[in-house]
Amino acid sequence: MKAKRKKQEEPIEDDHIVYVFHNTLFNFNLFVNARNADAAMEKFDQCCMAHREHWKIFVELKYQPGEEPK
Repeated sequence: MKAKRKKQEEPIEDDHIVYVFHNTLFNFNLFVNARNADAAMEKFDQCCMAHREHWKIFVELKYQPGEEPK
């Protein structure tokens, strides 16, 4: 008997939003893919980063400057 394959769900467009957490003290970045800002913050919290005052969050825009919408 053949094994049933799970049907892959179509990726939701928002699945690919990139959030960048920038550490201002040590000047390094943590990149997180998430559906929304709350999900990105949850993933960041799971990393147990200390001194939250040293972190800033940025988001990748769907359309970057100089690109035309597709």
